[in-house]
Amino acid sequence: MRSDRLFSRDFTLMVAGQIISLFGNAILRFALSLYVLDTTGSAAAFGGILAVSMVPTILCSPLGGVLADRVPRQRIMWGLDFFTAALVLGYGLFFASRGTVLAVGVLMVLLAAIQALYQPSVQASIPALASEEHLPAANGVVAQVQALANLLGPILGGMLYGWVGLLPMVAVGGACFFCSAVMELFLRIPFQRRTLAGPPLAALWRDLRDAGRFLTQEQPGLLRVLALVALLNLFLSALLVVGLPYLVKISLGLSSLHYSFAEAALSLGSIVGGLLSGLVLRGADIRRAWRFLLGTSLLLLPMALALALGIPSLAAYGVILVSVLLGMACAMLFTVSAQTYLQRATPPHLLGKVASFVAG
Repeated sequence: MRSDRLFSRDFTLMVAGQIISLFGNAILRFALSLYVLDTTGSAAAFGGILAVSMVPTILCSPLGGVLADRVPRQRIMWGLDFFTAALVLGYGLFFASRGTVLAVGVLMVLLAAIQALYQPSVQASIPALASEEHLPAANGVVAQVQALANLLGPILGGMLYGWVGLLPMVAVGGACFFCSAVMELFLRIPFQRRTLAGPPLAALWRDLRDAGRFLTQEQPGLLRVLALVALLNLFLSALLVVGLPYLVKISLGLSSLHYSFAEAALSLGSIVGGLLSGLVLRGADIRRAWRFLLGTSLLLLPMALALALGIPSLAAYGVILVSVLLGMACAMLFTVSAQTYLQRATPPHLLGKVASFVAG
């Protein structure tokens, strides 16, 4: 239930479970992808499996949103974590020693699908566990956990894989999911049960249609905010995730190590934005969130000037690092602001489905 403190018992349990589950997922998926690269020696196979494993995020997020509005959310969390632990340990027992790339690919796809089903329940639970005053800070904490997992998961996964190999990593991953599930057994998240009328597929379609009608007819402002979040993520993905390695390695002629620090700046910027959200967004209105979008856009100008003026490579690299970090911080502040607005404006019985649009 809601508490006057940000880190109440149940919110703390949920965040702790998130830390263990997300880090376990990120570490294991990266180690599995490295195993594919080592086994096949093919960068195409490595990239292909990574790309295919991202597809379930888009396809399964809406289903995760429906589940979050139909089933007690703590049951979804611990149920999926227990299932993931069994899945990972089963892979370790029956497939890891055989070294089949197909089994690795299937496991990575299933891990991505489970994560897509899991995240809407987390996002929909935040307003039930955090008070109005602490809602922006609570969203910022959850965003920080995700950013830290994205930053440190591949680093830890690569280091541990190089030291101990795949099989111990699988055991550690299964243990992480099991520990997370045990913690989530003690969660208490307020939930109002809704009866399921008709066949499950018909109910699924009806729930998605109700969410679509709510966004397009009753609250078109929410739909515009969702569209802005999606466009921001798409823009940043195209510019920074795709363009950043080109800028650092080709335009500036720097090393892969320099590029890795630039990648770290992306996640560090998200973490800084999450840390600031509790202070900057307290009592803030969504109509003021345009300032964060403007800040993200303006911080691209120093990067462009540094490249256009032909200053020394390391100086231009420093400008890029600072711009990327601050730009991602502004982008995270806008995303948390939008997330908070969506949670406040959406009825509880639709919150999971609307949250799935953000999670996906």
